[in-house]
Amino acid sequence: QQQQQQQPPPQQRQDPWQPPAPERPAKPPKRQEPILPDADIRHIDSYQEQLYEEAMDHKIDGAKRILRVCTEPQHLEIIADHESLLGVLSRELKENSKKSVDLSVSIVSTFLCFSHFVQFHPCLMQHQCGNVIMKVFEYESERHQVRKAEMERRKMRFQELGDKATPEDKKLLAKDEKKYKMQLQRQNKLLYVCLISLLNLAEEITTEKKMVNRKMPALLTQVLERDHTELLLVTLQFVKKVSVFEENKDAMNTAETLSRLVQLASHEDVRVAVLSLRTLYNFSFDEGIRGSLIESGIVKLLVDLLRNPPFRHIVLKLLYQFSMDDRCKSLMAFHRDGMIMLLQLVVHFPEPRVGKDLVALVVNLATHPLAAEVIVGSGLFPQVMVRVIKTRDPLLCKVIRHVSSHASVIEKMHELLQSEGVRMSKWMHEFVRMAPSCVDNPDLLLELLGTLSNMTLEDIPWGELCEAGLVDLLTRLLMPGFSEDDIVLECVMLVGNLAMSAESAQYVGSSRVPTLLQQNLVEKRDDDEIATQILYTFQCLLVFDDVREVVLSETELAASVMRFARSQSPAVLEQATRLLQLVADHCGDGEQDWAEQVKAFRFERHNAEWCRYLAREMSGQAAHSPGGAGGYYDDEQSGGEEEEFRFRCANGYAMDAADLADRDWGNQDIQSLMHTARHMSLS
Repeated sequence: QQQQQQQPPPQQRQDPWQPPAPERPAKPPKRQEPILPDADIRHIDSYQEQLYEEAMDHKIDGAKRILRVCTEPQHLEIIADHESLLGVLSRELKENSKKSVDLSVSIVSTFLCFSHFVQFHPCLMQHQCGNVIMKVFEYESERHQVRKAEMERRKMRFQELGDKATPEDKKLLAKDEKKYKMQLQRQNKLLYVCLISLLNLAEEITTEKKMVNRKMPALLTQVLERDHTELLLVTLQFVKKVSVFEENKDAMNTAETLSRLVQLASHEDVRVAVLSLRTLYNFSFDEGIRGSLIESGIVKLLVDLLRNPPFRHIVLKLLYQFSMDDRCKSLMAFHRDGMIMLLQLVVHFPEPRVGKDLVALVVNLATHPLAAEVIVGSGLFPQVMVRVIKTRDPLLCKVIRHVSSHASVIEKMHELLQSEGVRMSKWMHEFVRMAPSCVDNPDLLLELLGTLSNMTLEDIPWGELCEAGLVDLLTRLLMPGFSEDDIVLECVMLVGNLAMSAESAQYVGSSRVPTLLQQNLVEKRDDDEIATQILYTFQCLLVFDDVREVVLSETELAASVMRFARSQSPAVLEQATRLLQLVADHCGDGEQDWAEQVKAFRFERHNAEWCRYLAREMSGQAAHSPGGAGGYYDDEQSGGEEEEFRFRCANGYAMDAADLADRDWGNQDIQSLMHTARHMSLS
């Protein structure tokens, strides 16, 4: 019987047709007390009277009720028109901010409600609200430094005790740390509302200057040491704002500040990380700061952040800033994953034109040979070329041009595009076909011509390109006054490439290009870069016999080159001398006069001092160099007409090189006395 009583009763089977028992209602959550007490605008005077009470609790309650009223925007204008309320709040904050953090938070939060609206800023400044908030911020920052130093001393004292530390010492240290953390949390709330209010008031540049004069940049860098997320957000926003000005940036330029900003760039909160990166972007305009940040390892951090879409825009802007430094370019080439990621963004960019921040970064990287090698070997370079041909993006075409400018990369690039797996062997033909339709788009035309002029390899099919219309394009672009100087320079360099190929040189010789080059040589004589390149291109055109005969017969080359006999540019003078020697060596029987004039020019150049001495001896007085009174075929003296080259002595009569030889050296061979320049080697 007892055993049966101890056994539990058998469970009754639940009827499947019986509805389940209703669940017990969950207990309602405990009602959270409101942060601010209820308040009514009609009782605002009674709330103000509470601020005059001696008890701090009454003051805090009155301040909170006033704050509750100010949270309604429609009440702000009424309170701003109140005759004394804002003044009383400002005075209470000034006198009692050190006594109660809660009172300070309530009053500053009230000012914060007004600071959101620019029309109330004059009212706040009238009652010295901004000045009082700044004093509270300064005092709390100084108080924190004192507390922090005291806490560090206590920790050092405990560490010095070592094994001698008693449980009572450990307990006391733990108590001090807990108290310090509580004080820090309460202070963070106050600093948060202070900084937001000051940030709103700093919208006016005069107010911001007043804050800067009170060491605001240095105070902000101290707040960056804290871990409170919301406080970090407003502090970073303030640092970003004031760092626009160079003097503020210099005041905050410390190793600790930069290190902290780099550390915050990897913060778990995306908002903090993005704001820190934007702040670093303001700092990155300083070359010295860029160098410090590169040494701190920020490039690797940015490459890692590039994978996250929220950071991508600001990371690209930062990387572009750093890409102006060769060290950063080398580091980017070392981080191959980052380079491939950039090219993937380029290839898959949704718009027809690649974003400027992205393409500008790739353009800068392409100027470095190591980075250009990574671009070619990334496996995405053919897709970049296809995108250029399809979209005709001039900045993306500039990437191709920079990559092709490196002697160590151009051969790999050509082999890649010629390979069977890629099948882009006709990409230069596409460039030639694109160019005529880009005359109205000089940016793209310049990049196309520049890329073609960089292709200096031997196996380039220049003859096929000429048949595709390259010579006709150059003839059109080299018309004097038709193209800009940059395009003329690229065209001249491209003609030099064509002249070095026997097949394509025939196309150039049978066209108007040599004549147009001569005309541009005269027109662009003041541009040393263009003049030097044209002179070199003519040397290339004189390599092959049949082309040389056409060039010398159809152009007045020697007369045009003699214009540069008095050039002050060493590069122009050297190329002119070499070209004149080639002309003299290949002049026909009917052109011996030009050969003699060239020899006389070269004689005077290499014996200039002796010629001046001879002129003084013959005139009996100090005289200029034989050609000092004017240049060879000077436009101002000759009016554009060519005249025979002669030495002009001080006594007025002319003599040629033969006369000089007979007069001063007797029967000696003048050729043995001339220091002739070497012939230009064109291999």
